[in-house]
Amino acid sequence: GVIWVGTSNGLVHVTRDAGKSWTDVTPPNLPPSGINVIDASHATAGTAYAAVLSRDAHPHIYRTSDYGQRWQEISTGLTDGEVVRVVREDPVDPNLLYAGTVTSAYVSFDRGDHWQSLQLNLPSTVVSDMTVHENDLVISTYGRGFWILDDASPLRQIRAAMASTAPA
Repeated sequence: GVIWVGTSNGLVHVTRDAGKSWTDVTPPNLPPSGINVIDASHATAGTAYAAVLSRDAHPHIYRTSDYGQRWQEISTGLTDGEVVRVVREDPVDPNLLYAGTVTSAYVSFDRGDHWQSLQLNLPSTVVSDMTVHENDLVISTYGRGFWILDDASPLRQIRAAMASTAPA
């Protein structure tokens, strides 16, 4: 099985044989940082997303689709000055991603190419983790408990509508 690991000093390693051998696949030119979360795709082998705890006061999320051989930064739309804590792929629609920073929640409808606020009524707080449980987006926050977006289906419907109206 495939296992991804990220370290507090910014290294990324992957094993494709359940830990018998490991490959250093650290993104090149990574800012001074640590890797807070790596989320492997539920739908596409070799695809993973890395939330980077950067020390350069800019938000950084990286995506790979080839087991880390090449990485692409996918931070367009995230507010400058933010530090990313988490990135998660929707378990139903792999084109839909969620991200949390030290003050906000974000959503992407195009696998992270573009991000927009998903703050809604969530107070400005550190988003420490996110998961989709059944159909609800559950966000853990630092010091404020949990925030739940009941039923993520409308976000999936928006994403599907955007895809069906996109120019060919």
